[in-house]
Amino acid sequence: MTGNTARHMWRSQSRWKRFLASVHLCFLVGLCILVMSTADSRADILSGRYVLPPQAVDTQFSVRILGGQPVKGRFGTVKGEMVLNAQRPESSRVRVTVDLRSVETNNDRVTGFLKSSAMFNVSEFPTAEFESYSVRLIGETTAQVEGFLTMRGTRQRTSLEVELEPAGNRQTIAIEANGGFFRSLYGMDAGLPIYADKVRLQIKGTGKRS
Repeated sequence: MTGNTARHMWRSQSRWKRFLASVHLCFLVGLCILVMSTADSRADILSGRYVLPPQAVDTQFSVRILGGQPVKGRFGTVKGEMVLNAQRPESSRVRVTVDLRSVETNNDRVTGFLKSSAMFNVSEFPTAEFESYSVRLIGETTAQVEGFLTMRGTRQRTSLEVELEPAGNRQTIAIEANGGFFRSLYGMDAGLPIYADKVRLQIKGTGKRS
């Protein structure tokens, strides 16, 4: 092989390598743009102000019993609103109001006890309210919501883990929130420790864009 032939082959290989490198770079840039545009598109779908009407919210609760089956029930009237900003989650906010008079269980005596002055004291404090002060994204559609729960005239910090999904169109959003509170912090310590201190909450509903 002559020197000129070898140099020609080396130059050809170099040009081919540079071409492959440029193709690879273009592919990576295109992939990054696609991922970013998809994230932005998803953020646009989730962002907005939503109303949570009572008829679209199902709120379940449970309290463990030492050596027995947990007490389970629901609140029939829960409403709220959310302002979501997926690009700036720190500017998002959540507010939920629970009508404690709407508490229901499968036992009338238990329901009456929960409404009594020993527990929710609905005659004096008919509602509870959760208002967020921090929303932090922990997944593509999951957020950790920190806030204050006010009940029986007492305001305490608590948190909810919230899962959000577009519900088939841009006008509604499906919501599932899980969390809870310690009832003793609100003066509801009847039955401790047989009945657990923590009340576990699960909220499912559909928000309508407003």
